[in-house]
Order: sequence, then structure tokens, then C-alpha cells
Amino acid sequence: MKNRKQAERTVIGMGQNLRLNCTAHLMQRLLLTAFFILAVSALAVGISQGERYLQAFALALLGLFLYTALCVPAAKRLEHLGPLRLWLLLTILCVAIKVFWIWRVRVPLAGDYSVFWGYANALSERTTVYGGRYMALFPHIFGYSSFLSWFVKVWGTSPMLGPVLNLLLTICSGSIIFRLCMRWFNLTAGAVGYLLWILCPSQTIYNSLILSEPLYTTLILAVLLVLTEAEVCTVLRSYPLFLAPAVGISCGVILRLVNGVRPIAAVLVIALLIWVALLNTGKLLMHKWRWWWSLCIVCLLSTYFILGPIWNQHIAERIGEEPSQTPGYSFLVGFNPESSGRWNQEDSDRLYYYSDQPGATAQWTQEQLLAEAEERISSGEIDFALLFIQKLRTFLGSDDTCVGYSSAVLRHTTLFSFLCNTFYYTAVLLAIVGAIKLWKREQNYLTLLAPLYVIGLTCAQMLVEVAGRYHYSILPMLLMIGAGVAGGEVSNKSPQNQSECQALE
Repeated sequence: MKNRKQAERTVIGMGQNLRLNCTAHLMQRLLLTAFFILAVSALAVGISQGERYLQAFALALLGLFLYTALCVPAAKRLEHLGPLRLWLLLTILCVAIKVFWIWRVRVPLAGDYSVFWGYANALSERTTVYGGRYMALFPHIFGYSSFLSWFVKVWGTSPMLGPVLNLLLTICSGSIIFRLCMRWFNLTAGAVGYLLWILCPSQTIYNSLILSEPLYTTLILAVLLVLTEAEVCTVLRSYPLFLAPAVGISCGVILRLVNGVRPIAAVLVIALLIWVALLNTGKLLMHKWRWWWSLCIVCLLSTYFILGPIWNQHIAERIGEEPSQTPGYSFLVGFNPESSGRWNQEDSDRLYYYSDQPGATAQWTQEQLLAEAEERISSGEIDFALLFIQKLRTFLGSDDTCVGYSSAVLRHTTLFSFLCNTFYYTAVLLAIVGAIKLWKREQNYLTLLAPLYVIGLTCAQMLVEVAGRYHYSILPMLLMIGAGVAGGEVSNKSPQNQSECQALE
């Protein structure tokens, strides 16, 4: 009788495990289907902008062929160098290309870039800056300005400081892409992912500007790397619980830094929660896995929320005013159908109208703008379908915004726009092919955080102010998914993948 009951419990457990595995498999396919639809939609709204975009897409099809016919075989032939020497070779190539660009193309400070630079210099000179209202209205400006000010204190106010820091951040982000692709796929994919990042025209052009995108993108990739390394380590060591708090706290700190530079950390947090709760339901019956990730996420969220008030207090001390915690202006602009959700003078004037009122604070100003945004949304005068299509076109339809920012010194702008869009459309096509390969894989692990992040950030941008450069952090995700095309059918647990990754340890 006892053996019979044990057998029945075993059968029931196997049935539950099978159902949960089927649920996880279904959710993974739904995610990849959503990513596929988003990528195709981005291409559709992009090439609908005009003939030159259609021509860029046509050339991207050729780029897709050259990638599979030349780039991937070349990377495979270099595998004999080993991970360390291959990484070093790619890093030298990265430095050569980026240094050549930032040395030859020096864009004068203007607009947001001048704001970053001005505040960085002010923060480097005094404890509390004067005229900090703008940073109080938009606290993320403080994050990058503060980061830049540390180097201004040491190296002075050289106009090349920003581009040189961008170069260093490019090397860091490229190296992380290399490592992540090795973990997720194999060495060939790592080499291809890093190479694509090096050759990305828009990323190279942005290096000449003083902007926060390289910094927060590197931090986001760092979170993915910590989680991926932890996942591989815990699988090999049977999920030691002592490691979970360290990983959770580390990721919580990095995500708080991300939010301090660009308020999008919630996208990655939500993506991780979806990955644990919906995309890994088959592992929920595994006691050690469930407890390890539960403890990790609790520590991550606790650290992230505890550091929030501390960070805001630090900003208040440096700028002399409490920072706003309400993104009213961004919502107001995001739902302006006349400007297609982009910056416009009308909403900018409203911002300064409220900010200039006697006794106005940054928080009160943003609350008034949020009330106006709510009124605009509920007015019934917005064609939401058309607005979202226009915003998707701005956000993901092309990748040549960087050329406009550099047009003051950049010649042949039409050619550079064409190159940027051709490479971008190639990256999207590669990501589509990579998503199809992920669909066929039995285990995708943390690789699925890349398409989750792309979908999440796109959804977030549909609600707030949109600009072409805001998709900068999506580019490495597309390239890593596309690099998986060169990765074969290697899973995270395979001996080949482990040996290649351990060679760098």
C-alpha cells in the first residue's frame, strides 16, 4: 500500500511537472512571437518613410546574406585563437575605429549635450550647484552629469573628455556582449556579437557626443552579465543560497544607478520577474531553484527601493532642491498628437510656465503637467492607433538620428544616414532570424531577457516622450539575439560552452 501511494505521488508530480513545462514552453513561444511581430512592425513603419529607407532595407537583405556567408565563417576560423586572444584582437579593432572617429569628428556642444557638460563642470567645482531647478525637474540629468564631473575633477575641462569616456564605455559594453554571447551561445557568437557592436555606425557616431546612453546601456548589460554568471554558477554548484543575496544586492545597486542615469530600470526588473514567474514555470517545482531566485529577487527589490530615497536625498544636497518623482512632462509630451509624441515648443513652454510660478517646486510643476496629461488623454481627441504608429516609427523605424545631431561638422550626411539605416535593418533582420532559432531551442535561459527588454522598453516609450536615440540600449539586445544565428545549437549546460567561458576565468 505504501509503495502504491508513493507511486501515485510520483505520477502526480510528473504530471504537474509536465504541465508546468508545457506552460513555460508556451509562454516562451508567445514572447518570441510578440518580439517577431514587433520587429516586423518596426521594419514596416521604417521602410514606409520613403524611398531611401526602402533602399536601405534592400541593401540590408544583402547584408544578411554577407553575414551568414562571410562574417560567421570568418569568426569560426578565428576560434583557434581562444577567447582571451580573440577578445583582445576585437578590442584593438574597437579602439582603432572609435579613436579614429572621435579624433576626426568633433561635434560642438549644443542642446542636451551642452546641459550635461555645463552641469558636470558645476558639480566638479562646488558642493551645491546654483540653478539646479532643471535637474530637479529631470533628476536623471544629475546621474550622468555627476558621473562626468568625477572625471572633470581629475582631467579638467578638455572637450575630448566626453568622447574618450564614451570610448571606454564602448569597450566595456562590447566586452560584456562578448561574454554574454559566449554564455548564451558559444565563442563564435561572442566574437560576432562584439564585432557587430564595433561596426555599428550609429554607435560610432554617438561616441562624439556627450550623452548618457553609453553609460546606462553598459550598466544594463552589466546586470544581465551578473545574472547570467550567477545562473551558470548556481547550476554547476546546485544553487547555494548564500550566493543569492550577493547577486540580488549587486543587481539592485546597479539598477538604482541605471535609474539615476535614465529612469528605465523598472523595465529590466519587470522583465526579470516575468522570466522567473512565467518563462520558467517548469522549474518552480525545483525546491533549490525556486528558493534561490526568490531570495535573489527579494534582495534585489529591497536594495533597489531602499536606495531610492538615499539617492534622492543625495541629489537634493547637490542641487539645492528636492527632485521631482513624477514624470508629468514626459507623459504630456508623449500624448501630444501634433508632435507625434516628440519634444515640442508648446509643451516646453507649459513646463516653464508652471516652473516659474511663485513658490513652485519641481514636484508641484510635474504634478500640474501630469494633470494636464491626464486631461489630454481623456479628451477623446487623440487617435491612439495613429499616435502609437507614429511613435513606433520615431523610436524603432530608423537609426539615423545620430547623423542629425552631428550634422554641424559631418559631411555626406545622406550617405551616413543610409549606412546607419542599412546596418540597423540588417540587425533587425538578424534578430528575427535569431528569435526563430530561439523558438527551436529547448532551453533559452536568461537569453530571453534580451527580447523581453526590447518589448518592455518599446511599450514604455509608447507612453512617454519619444526620440530616436532612446533605442540606443536596444541595439546590443538586437545584436546579441542576431549573434545567436552563429551560435549553433549549443545550450548553457553543454561542455563546450562551459569550457569556452571558463577559459576567461
